[in-house]
Order: sequence, then C-alpha cells, then structure tokens
Amino acid sequence: MTNVRIDQQRIWVDSESRPLLHGEVHYWRLSPARWSAILDAVGELGLDMVSSYVCWDFHELSPGEFDFSGRTDAQRNLVGFIELVASKGMWLVLRPGPYIYAEWRNSGVPDYLVQYHRAHPEFRRAAERYMTAVVQVFKPYLATRGGPVVLVQADNEADPWADSYGAQLGLCQQPGPFQEFLRARYGDIGALNRAWGTALRSFDDARAVQSPLNHQRVPRYLDVVRFYHHHSADVVRWTADTYRHLGVDVPIYTNTYSGFGVQHWPLIAQSVDLTGPDVYPTAEFRGEPLEHRRMLERIRFSRTCAPLAYIPEFEAGIWHGWHEGVGVLMANQYRLICLSALLAGAAGWGWYMLVNRDNWYMSPIDELGRARPDLVAEFADIVRVFRAMDAPDLVKLTDTAVAMDVLQLGARVAGPPGEGILEALYQADVDYECFDVDTGRIEKPLLFLSSGEWPSPRLVDYVERGGTLVVFDADTTGLVRVAEGQPLAIQLGEQRVTCRGTLMGWYADAPGEPIRAECMAEPGRTQQGTERHIQLSVGEQYVVGFREARGGGSIVRLGLQPSAELVLGLHQWLGVDVPSRAAAASTALFAAPGGERYLVVVNNTDAEREVFVRLSEAARRAMDLFGAMVSIVDGGVMVQVAHKSGTVVRLD
Repeated sequence: MTNVRIDQQRIWVDSESRPLLHGEVHYWRLSPARWSAILDAVGELGLDMVSSYVCWDFHELSPGEFDFSGRTDAQRNLVGFIELVASKGMWLVLRPGPYIYAEWRNSGVPDYLVQYHRAHPEFRRAAERYMTAVVQVFKPYLATRGGPVVLVQADNEADPWADSYGAQLGLCQQPGPFQEFLRARYGDIGALNRAWGTALRSFDDARAVQSPLNHQRVPRYLDVVRFYHHHSADVVRWTADTYRHLGVDVPIYTNTYSGFGVQHWPLIAQSVDLTGPDVYPTAEFRGEPLEHRRMLERIRFSRTCAPLAYIPEFEAGIWHGWHEGVGVLMANQYRLICLSALLAGAAGWGWYMLVNRDNWYMSPIDELGRARPDLVAEFADIVRVFRAMDAPDLVKLTDTAVAMDVLQLGARVAGPPGEGILEALYQADVDYECFDVDTGRIEKPLLFLSSGEWPSPRLVDYVERGGTLVVFDADTTGLVRVAEGQPLAIQLGEQRVTCRGTLMGWYADAPGEPIRAECMAEPGRTQQGTERHIQLSVGEQYVVGFREARGGGSIVRLGLQPSAELVLGLHQWLGVDVPSRAAAASTALFAAPGGERYLVVVNNTDAEREVFVRLSEAARRAMDLFGAMVSIVDGGVMVQVAHKSGTVVRLD
C-alpha cells in the first residue's frame, strides 16, 4: 500500500513530496459548472494542493440519510469534486468535521444536535454515523489507495464553548464533566480541598470559577482552564481515533485558535499527526499595538509541538461580520503576513479562503474562477518566492530561545506573562525559538524565561546540562524606584550597557558573579527648583543581578526591567550570536542545504525604509527575490523595503 506521511516538513506520498501550501475551495458553495475554472485559477498561482470542508448539515438530508453524489443537488457532489481535483494533478486536504464553523448554520452540524456539546454521548453517536458515511465516500480516494486525499482534519478549532454549554459541562449550578475531571485529577476530596483552600464534602459540590476575581480563587480558576484544555484535547482525540478506526490511514491533523485560553496545543498534538493555529490578522496589523509581535510568537511556539510550523487557516479575505473590524485587505497585506509567517519559521499554510463564496470577501479568486488582478499577482509572487527559497528545507539560525508555559499563557492570571522580555526581544530584533516548558522542545544555548516557574524540573535539567537561563524577576532583596528616564549603566563583564526603567531590584547577597548598576546623570534633564535633587542619586551603585554556575550551565538573575539594550548586551556578554539584526524592522536568517542563506526582512512601519541588516557572518553576494534594490555594506545587507511589507534576500 502507498505510504503517506509527514516528514522533513513536507507531506509525502511514497517518494513524492510537496510542501503543505494550499488554498481553500468550498465546492459545496460554488457552482459545479465553475469548479474546473476555479481549480485552473488556483493552479495558475503556482499551487498544486487545495483544501475543503465537507459540510455535514448540507450533505445530510434527514438523520442518517446523506447525499454525497449530487443526486439531490449538484453542489453536493463530493465524489465529483474529488475526482476533478485528481484529474488536475492536485492533492486534496479534506476537512469533514464534524464541526466546521465556516460561517454556516450551526457551525456545520444539523439542527437536532445543536443542543448537545460535542463530547456528549448523543452528539458522538450521531457524529459517528455521519463520519462513517462520509469516510465510506472518500476512503477510496485516499492517497494510500492512489487518490488525491493526502490529509484529513479532525474536527475544527475544538472548544468547550463554555458560554453556550457551561450548564451541561458542570461549569454552572449543576455538576457534570468538570466535576468528573476534578475527580480524575485529584483522586480524593481532601486533595482538592487542600489545593482550593475549601472544605467541600464531595466533588459534586465543587463549583467552577471562570475568572480569577481575587487571589484566593486563582487555584480554582486554573483548574477551569485545565478543564478547557482537557475537554478540547478529548474532542480531538475522540474524532481522530474514530477516523482511524473507520479506515483513514493518511495523516490526521487539527487546527486551533491562535491563543491558549481553551486549547493546549502540545496536549492536542498527542492525538494527531499535525496541529497548528489559525491566523487572521487585522489589516496591516493595526488592530492593537502588539499584534504583529504576538503573531510571530504563536507561530514560533507551534514549532515546539508539530513536525512543521503550519497554519491550517491563513487569512485570504475575511468573513461577513468580521470585515468591519479587520478592515480592507490590500495586496501588501498578504506579503506582510506571509513573510512574517516565514520569518517566524512557518513551513506551510492553507489560504482561507482562496476563492470567494457567499459570505466571504477580498479573496484573490472570485466565485466564477476569475482573478482579481490586484491580488493574484501578489499571491503568485509569494508562492514563487516560497518555492524558490524552499521554505520546508530551511533551518532557522538562532541560539536563543524563550521558555513558554501553556497554562500560564492560557490563564493570564496576572496579565500576559513574560510581556517584558518578549517585547524587548522584538524591539531588539533578536530572532528566537520557543522552549516548551512541558515537553522540553526547542532547546537553545541561551534561554530567557517568559512564562513558567523557576526552579522547575525541566528548567533545572536544562541548566545543569549546560544551558544558560536568564530570569528577570522581582524576587530581590529590595526595590528602588528610579527617576523616570534616568539612565542606568549595567556592568556586564567588560562592557557597560545603558538602559532605563522605573524600578530596579537589588540583591544583598549574590551567590555568583555580581552584576552591578550605577545611576547616571541625564544631560539636559532639569526642572526649575529641583536641579540639586535630580543629582542626588547619581553615582549610587547596586548589585542588580548575578550569574551563578549550576551543573554544566548557569543561571543569570536580574532585578531589572527587560529592554532591547539589555537583551543585546546579555547576548554579547554571554557570547551568543545574533545572526541578523536591523533597526525598525524584523529579520530572521535561515540556512539552506546548499550552504546559501535566506534573509527574511519585514517592515511593519508606515514608512518605506532602506533597511540595513547586520549579519554575524559576512555576506559576499545578495539577491532580492522580489526584485528590490539590495547591496552589501560592511558584510551586512542594505535593502529597500516598502511600508507594511517585506522581502526575502538570498545570500552567498
């Protein structure tokens, strides 16, 4: 039998491989008379793979009666669409649900099942009946049997939907699955009472707290987040196991939101062959100031729990009801977001929707298979560059990582954890990988603690095996308020780094090499009547951190607020290279198997810029893959980048 697998960041059918780069086409929302023209338009973009949901609600005529051949409506002809895809030489990613969302009634499930959450026995009985029927239809077309279907999605963005099904799930007044989860987690009521600080008589008396509200309720709230994670993972596990039992023997994947509030990506990844977040940025990342940075973080983290960083749904247009908040998506938007994804390490994605349909706007191809000239050229260019650089074969060049803990990221009890260090790395343009505290992936020589507890067994092991961990914390002897804007000179070995902050923690006892700070004068800083006051703290010195040896590695603790200057100073002091770095731009450097390098540059500002990128290895030749002007200056690269856009430079 033909072997289909995910390996080397690609999908393989025996010895033939393709990157997971595809576009969504909803056959059941388009006229069958236009299917062929639409697929031809997709092919003209340089794509050889498409994806589509299969809508349970549309294909089920009555409970247990289905039409997948088009006998009642030509748009129900799933078989005809699959055969047409095969005739075009394309591969197909099939997404049969049960849930699909897709801006369709009941998110794709029939009316009679909406009353049940998706782990309810009644829902699962009906879902298995549907899944059995749809698998019988597409099973002969699996790539293992010579067909075009190479990948099948298990459910869609699994979510307990606590606002709708909270009562059924035991999250309101009556006990239910939440209490069963607590019973499995704690074993006996005494253990739960000790964790919660309560005096409950039974697990059925436990009530969910869906917001921390106050410090005493945080342990209860964390268990609710854990339940969300457990429930979503269980939905994916059951769905994937059912598809496998029914004979689906191609890789199975699932998708998540781009946050961690209800989904634990590594936990979900245990049940499928591939998982990744769906990403829908606002136009030019204008929704909120940190949107661009957070998209990069999520894609980086997805590399810790999947064989490739993959975006199952990547914005290509937007749905009705969301368009007002997202804004108009122009051609530069797609280059901006796609190069940002490549910068973060993405090796594949599915454009959703590549083709417009009933309640979807701003896709590059319309419902008749006609191209939008302003968008199609950009999409084709992105595909060309993706293939030219061969993104799945590239290796990200960085020795820096940031530790991430999914529970802390999801609960956000004290606000977004690790924001200071994440913002400092972004402002310094230091590319990095993510280190998952739960699994230990991905490990690098230098690790910044963003979320997670120190000491934790995983982090202790990392340090003792030779890693360097940097912790910015408030666990200091004391805190000193620094005048706003006053510079601090931080002594890191032989170098002095100037940074600023409003609070400075100091240590009375440093169990290692001390790190000292001196309060400096700020030239020109005066206020009438306080000239002498401002000078009083100048020259004061504090031990604001230390480097302590632990096993084969070390831990650096700092009572300072992270900043771009401090992050760069730490890299230099600790002897860790930053492969590429630019001012007012984001960059990442990748190595190709042939020895060449690919530099991704993203300009998320409102001005066209001539960007100078410093490189740790001197470049000899450079070529911009989008045709922009590029030159070598002192071993670095000078490249012209349009506003809210980006480019890729090949270096030799």
